[in-house]
Amino acid sequence: MILSTIQPSFLPWLGYLEQAARADLFVYLDDVQYTKQDWRNRNRFKTPEGRVEFLTVPVTFSDRDRTLIRDVPIARQPGWQRKLLNRLESWYRKAPAFDAVFPAVRDILSADHARLIDLDVALTTYLFDAMGIDTPTAFASEVPDKSPDKNRKLIDICHHFGADVLYDGAAAAAFIDTELFRSEGITVIFQDYRPAPYPQVGGGDFVSHLSALDALFNCGDGSRDVLLASLAPPGLPARCEVSR
Repeated sequence: MILSTIQPSFLPWLGYLEQAARADLFVYLDDVQYTKQDWRNRNRFKTPEGRVEFLTVPVTFSDRDRTLIRDVPIARQPGWQRKLLNRLESWYRKAPAFDAVFPAVRDILSADHARLIDLDVALTTYLFDAMGIDTPTAFASEVPDKSPDKNRKLIDICHHFGADVLYDGAAAAAFIDTELFRSEGITVIFQDYRPAPYPQVGGGDFVSHLSALDALFNCGDGSRDVLLASLAPPGLPARCEVSR
Protein backbone atom coordinates (compact mmCIF):
# COMPACT_ATOMS: atom_id res chain seq x y z
CA MET A 1 0.00 0.00 0.00
CA ILE A 2 1.25 3.47 -0.91
CA LEU A 3 1.02 6.14 1.76
CA SER A 4 1.66 9.86 1.45
CA THR A 5 1.77 12.17 4.45
CA ILE A 6 2.03 15.96 4.38
CA GLN A 7 1.28 18.79 6.78
CA PRO A 8 -2.13 20.41 6.25
CA SER A 9 -1.82 23.42 3.94
CA PHE A 10 -3.99 26.32 2.87
CA LEU A 11 -5.31 25.77 -0.66
CA PRO A 12 -2.18 23.72 -1.53
CA TRP A 13 -0.32 23.52 -4.84
CA LEU A 14 -0.77 20.83 -7.48
CA GLY A 15 2.20 18.80 -6.28
CA TYR A 16 0.50 18.34 -2.90
CA LEU A 17 -2.61 17.01 -4.60
CA GLU A 18 -0.54 14.78 -6.87
CA GLN A 19 0.92 12.99 -3.86
CA ALA A 20 -2.60 12.29 -2.64
CA ALA A 21 -3.88 11.23 -6.06
CA ARG A 22 -1.15 8.62 -6.52
CA ALA A 23 -1.42 7.15 -3.01
CA ASP A 24 -3.71 4.53 -1.49
CA LEU A 25 -3.92 6.55 1.72
CA PHE A 26 -3.21 10.22 2.37
CA VAL A 27 -2.31 11.15 5.96
CA TYR A 28 -2.43 14.73 7.22
CA LEU A 29 0.68 15.26 9.36
CA ASP A 30 -1.19 17.32 11.91
CA ASP A 31 0.79 16.64 15.09
CA VAL A 32 4.04 18.45 14.30
CA GLN A 33 4.97 21.96 15.38
CA TYR A 34 3.40 24.83 13.49
CA THR A 35 5.88 27.07 11.67
CA LYS A 36 5.38 30.71 10.71
CA GLN A 37 5.79 32.05 7.17
CA ASP A 38 4.98 28.62 5.77
CA TRP A 39 2.22 27.02 3.69
CA ARG A 40 -0.08 26.15 6.60
CA ASN A 41 -1.96 29.46 6.40
CA ARG A 42 -1.01 31.03 3.07
CA ASN A 43 -0.47 30.36 -0.61
CA ARG A 44 0.38 32.00 -3.93
CA PHE A 45 -1.98 33.24 -6.62
CA LYS A 46 -1.62 35.06 -9.93
CA THR A 47 -3.19 38.45 -10.57
CA PRO A 48 -4.57 39.56 -13.96
CA GLU A 49 -1.45 41.72 -14.34
CA GLY A 50 0.75 38.64 -14.06
CA ARG A 51 2.02 39.33 -10.54
CA VAL A 52 2.21 36.66 -7.85
CA GLU A 53 0.41 37.57 -4.63
CA PHE A 54 -0.10 35.73 -1.34
CA LEU A 55 -3.40 35.16 0.41
CA THR A 56 -3.00 34.61 4.14
CA VAL A 57 -5.33 33.36 6.87
CA PRO A 58 -4.65 35.25 10.13
CA VAL A 59 -3.76 33.00 13.04
CA THR A 60 -3.03 33.42 16.74
CA PHE A 61 0.45 32.05 17.28
CA SER A 62 3.61 32.74 19.25
CA ASP A 63 7.03 31.19 18.67
CA ARG A 64 7.14 30.47 22.39
CA ASP A 65 4.03 28.32 22.27
CA ARG A 66 5.45 25.35 20.31
CA THR A 67 1.89 24.84 19.15
CA LEU A 68 1.03 21.78 17.08
CA ILE A 69 -0.58 22.38 13.69
CA ARG A 70 -3.83 20.79 14.82
CA ASP A 71 -4.17 23.31 17.67
CA VAL A 72 -3.51 26.62 15.89
CA PRO A 73 -6.57 28.91 16.13
CA ILE A 74 -7.68 31.30 13.43
CA ALA A 75 -7.42 34.87 14.69
CA ARG A 76 -10.66 36.66 15.45
CA GLN A 77 -9.90 39.40 12.97
CA PRO A 78 -13.08 41.03 11.64
CA GLY A 79 -13.46 41.10 7.87
CA TRP A 80 -10.51 38.90 6.89
CA GLN A 81 -12.71 36.39 5.05
CA ARG A 82 -14.47 39.05 3.00
CA LYS A 83 -11.15 40.72 2.14
CA LEU A 84 -9.65 37.43 1.01
CA LEU A 85 -12.72 36.51 -1.05
CA ASN A 86 -12.79 39.96 -2.66
CA ARG A 87 -9.20 39.55 -3.78
CA LEU A 88 -9.86 36.08 -5.19
CA GLU A 89 -12.89 37.39 -7.07
CA SER A 90 -11.01 40.36 -8.51
CA TRP A 91 -8.18 38.12 -9.73
CA TYR A 92 -10.22 35.24 -11.19
CA ARG A 93 -13.70 36.46 -12.10
CA LYS A 94 -12.81 36.26 -15.81
CA ALA A 95 -11.44 32.72 -15.51
CA PRO A 96 -13.41 30.09 -17.48
CA ALA A 97 -14.52 28.06 -14.44
CA PHE A 98 -14.94 30.90 -11.96
CA ASP A 99 -18.74 30.65 -11.73
CA ALA A 100 -18.57 26.90 -11.14
CA VAL A 101 -15.82 27.03 -8.52
CA PHE A 102 -16.10 30.26 -6.57
CA PRO A 103 -19.43 29.62 -4.74
CA ALA A 104 -18.09 26.47 -3.05
CA VAL A 105 -14.83 28.18 -2.08
CA ARG A 106 -16.79 31.18 -0.78
CA ASP A 107 -19.01 28.96 1.38
CA ILE A 108 -16.03 27.16 2.96
CA LEU A 109 -14.06 30.33 3.59
CA SER A 110 -17.10 32.12 5.01
CA ALA A 111 -17.84 29.39 7.54
CA ASP A 112 -16.86 29.91 11.17
CA HIS A 113 -13.81 27.67 11.51
CA ALA A 114 -12.17 28.00 14.91
CA ARG A 115 -8.97 26.15 14.01
CA LEU A 116 -6.75 26.57 10.97
CA ILE A 117 -6.64 22.82 10.36
CA ASP A 118 -10.43 22.67 10.01
CA LEU A 119 -10.35 25.30 7.28
CA ASP A 120 -7.33 23.75 5.54
CA VAL A 121 -8.84 20.27 5.47
CA ALA A 122 -12.23 21.53 4.29
CA LEU A 123 -10.63 23.40 1.37
CA THR A 124 -8.30 20.53 0.52
CA THR A 125 -11.25 18.11 0.56
CA TYR A 126 -13.02 20.38 -1.90
CA LEU A 127 -9.97 20.40 -4.18
CA PHE A 128 -9.77 16.61 -3.97
CA ASP A 129 -13.42 16.25 -4.93
CA ALA A 130 -13.20 18.81 -7.73
CA MET A 131 -10.19 17.02 -9.25
CA GLY A 132 -11.57 13.53 -8.86
CA ILE A 133 -9.19 12.42 -6.10
CA ASP A 134 -10.90 9.67 -4.11
CA THR A 135 -7.94 8.64 -1.94
CA PRO A 136 -8.99 7.95 1.68
CA THR A 137 -7.54 10.31 4.27
CA ALA A 138 -6.45 9.98 7.89
CA PHE A 139 -4.56 12.00 10.51
CA ALA A 140 -1.14 11.28 11.99
CA SER A 141 -2.54 12.18 15.41
CA GLU A 142 -4.61 8.97 15.19
CA VAL A 143 -1.41 6.92 15.47
CA PRO A 144 -0.48 6.19 19.12
CA ASP A 145 2.98 6.02 20.65
CA LYS A 146 4.92 7.48 17.74
CA SER A 147 8.63 8.11 18.04
CA PRO A 148 9.75 11.77 18.27
CA ASP A 149 12.47 11.01 15.72
CA LYS A 150 11.48 12.21 12.22
CA ASN A 151 12.33 8.97 10.45
CA ARG A 152 10.94 6.67 13.11
CA LYS A 153 7.75 8.72 13.31
CA LEU A 154 7.08 8.21 9.60
CA ILE A 155 7.91 4.53 9.94
CA ASP A 156 5.43 4.24 12.83
CA ILE A 157 2.76 5.91 10.68
CA CYS A 158 3.43 3.54 7.77
CA HIS A 159 3.32 0.47 10.05
CA HIS A 160 0.13 1.63 11.74
CA PHE A 161 -1.73 1.92 8.43
CA GLY A 162 -0.08 -1.11 6.82
CA ALA A 163 1.86 0.80 4.16
CA ASP A 164 4.91 -0.69 2.46
CA VAL A 165 5.59 2.31 0.18
CA LEU A 166 6.03 5.92 1.32
CA TYR A 167 5.56 8.43 -1.49
CA ASP A 168 7.10 11.61 -0.13
CA GLY A 169 7.98 15.09 -1.38
CA ALA A 170 11.37 15.83 -2.90
CA ALA A 171 12.37 17.98 0.09
CA ALA A 172 12.10 14.97 2.39
CA ALA A 173 15.17 13.46 0.74
CA ALA A 174 17.24 15.82 2.91
CA PHE A 175 16.40 13.91 6.10
CA ILE A 176 14.89 10.53 5.23
CA ASP A 177 17.13 7.52 5.87
CA THR A 178 16.01 5.26 3.03
CA GLU A 179 18.09 2.34 4.33
CA LEU A 180 16.35 2.53 7.69
CA PHE A 181 12.97 2.47 5.96
CA ARG A 182 14.08 -0.46 3.80
CA SER A 183 15.12 -2.40 6.90
CA GLU A 184 11.58 -1.87 8.19
CA GLY A 185 10.04 -3.21 4.96
CA ILE A 186 9.14 0.20 3.52
CA THR A 187 10.24 1.52 0.13
CA VAL A 188 10.58 5.30 -0.09
CA ILE A 189 9.87 6.97 -3.43
CA PHE A 190 10.46 10.70 -3.73
CA GLN A 191 8.22 12.91 -5.80
CA ASP A 192 9.59 14.40 -9.01
CA TYR A 193 6.66 16.64 -9.86
CA ARG A 194 7.02 18.90 -12.88
CA PRO A 195 3.94 21.10 -13.28
CA ALA A 196 2.53 21.16 -16.79
CA PRO A 197 1.73 24.64 -18.19
CA TYR A 198 -1.95 25.46 -18.61
CA PRO A 199 -3.82 28.56 -19.81
CA GLN A 200 -4.02 31.23 -17.10
CA VAL A 201 -6.32 34.22 -17.10
CA GLY A 202 -4.57 37.57 -17.22
CA GLY A 203 -1.26 38.68 -18.56
CA GLY A 204 2.30 37.49 -18.44
CA ASP A 205 3.96 34.12 -18.78
CA PHE A 206 2.76 30.90 -17.18
CA VAL A 207 3.51 30.79 -13.45
CA SER A 208 3.88 27.41 -11.73
CA HIS A 209 3.74 26.43 -8.06
CA LEU A 210 0.61 28.44 -7.36
CA SER A 211 -2.32 27.20 -5.32
CA ALA A 212 -4.16 24.40 -7.13
CA LEU A 213 -7.17 26.70 -7.04
CA ASP A 214 -5.52 28.65 -9.88
CA ALA A 215 -5.64 25.54 -12.09
CA LEU A 216 -9.21 24.82 -11.04
CA PHE A 217 -10.41 28.34 -11.88
CA ASN A 218 -8.63 28.26 -15.23
CA CYS A 219 -9.20 24.66 -16.35
CA GLY A 220 -12.33 23.49 -14.55
CA ASP A 221 -13.07 19.84 -15.39
CA GLY A 222 -9.73 19.61 -17.19
CA SER A 223 -7.73 20.38 -14.05
CA ARG A 224 -7.31 16.68 -13.18
CA ASP A 225 -5.49 16.13 -16.47
CA VAL A 226 -3.26 19.10 -15.66
CA LEU A 227 -2.65 17.72 -12.18
CA LEU A 228 -1.50 14.31 -13.43
CA ALA A 229 0.30 15.44 -16.57
CA SER A 230 3.63 14.98 -14.80
CA LEU A 231 4.79 11.35 -15.08
CA ALA A 232 4.79 9.28 -11.92
CA PRO A 233 8.26 8.47 -10.55
CA PRO A 234 9.63 5.00 -11.38
CA GLY A 235 8.54 2.36 -8.92
CA LEU A 236 4.99 3.54 -8.26
CA PRO A 237 2.39 0.86 -9.09
CA ALA A 238 -0.04 1.11 -11.99
CA ARG A 239 -2.81 2.46 -9.72
CA CYS A 240 -1.03 5.78 -9.83
CA GLU A 241 -1.23 6.28 -13.58
CA VAL A 242 -3.34 9.06 -15.10
CA SER A 243 -5.94 6.56 -16.31
CA ARG A 244 -6.80 5.59 -12.72
